[in-house]
Amino acid sequence: MRKARPTIYDVARLAGVSTATVSRALNGTGQIAPATRAMIDDAVAQLGYHPNTAARSLVTRSTQTIALLLPDITNPFYAALVSGIQERALETGHTMLLCTTEGDPEREEQYLSLLRAKQVDGVLVDGLVLPPDRITRFVREGLPIVCLDRDIDSTLVPLVQVDNRLGARLATEHLLELGHERIGHIAGPPDLGISDERIEGYRDALRAAGIAVDPELIAVGSFTEEGGYEAARVLSDKWDLTALFAANDLSAIGALSALVQSGRRVPEEVSVVGFDDLRLSRFTNPPLTTVHQPAGEIARHAAELLLELASGRPVERMRYFLEPGLVVRSSTAPPS
Repeated sequence: MRKARPTIYDVARLAGVSTATVSRALNGTGQIAPATRAMIDDAVAQLGYHPNTAARSLVTRSTQTIALLLPDITNPFYAALVSGIQERALETGHTMLLCTTEGDPEREEQYLSLLRAKQVDGVLVDGLVLPPDRITRFVREGLPIVCLDRDIDSTLVPLVQVDNRLGARLATEHLLELGHERIGHIAGPPDLGISDERIEGYRDALRAAGIAVDPELIAVGSFTEEGGYEAARVLSDKWDLTALFAANDLSAIGALSALVQSGRRVPEEVSVVGFDDLRLSRFTNPPLTTVHQPAGEIARHAAELLLELASGRPVERMRYFLEPGLVVRSSTAPPS
């Protein structure tokens, strides 16, 4: 015959305390004397007791689960976000679900509907293409949502991201300070807000230096190695160009490959700067100068914000912009 699963009442009986005291000890709430906690821990160990999370969720209306929606998991920057969110979730006793949408708005809506039906405590989203009004409908229906990295342009959904415009300006100013004037830019996809923000930072730096922005020195990439490669091939035909600022590290890595194939040396003939500071950027040839985006800090801050919303606490602000920093490596040098 199957042995009955121990209950919280069994723990309370063995420890000689009330079930309310056991509950507070297991949930980490309230003040409990060290000796009492030790007796409860001992009773839990002796009985092999495990809390019934399903029953607890009915009482607390919390499933201790959060979800993260990403367009894909191929970009190493997303991996850094996942790691940071998972770390914060575990610290607070939460489980994290990962959903990839492949940039499909119908799949995004399907996932949000499913997660709401599963009663997750909240959802973190990055790179959604679903129209804002269809996303905010879920918020109005009680599903907490926090956006990180890429804004969805909704006043009801908090955002945590790096200051993209400032980061792009730092990258371009670095090249200007080295003496470059003909600086190309490999932009991100034209339908993304972060692409626009990084182009504006590039333009800001050029204008502040009294240099006219040349549209022919801007090529559209796709935030991928392939996009950076193709864009750099277009720009490398302009032999007076001495530097490139790519909108992310993957684009910069593709550009490095294209420049080498075209016979132009980095950084002797063309300097290259990326954006993200992926771990991979330290191991390119040459190591990549880049803008550091604090992925771990973005992830933890967004997760904490989501947990506040899920607990019913109001958030202080709806927009959080974290400061970028420039990491100088060997892919940049003064023009020869």
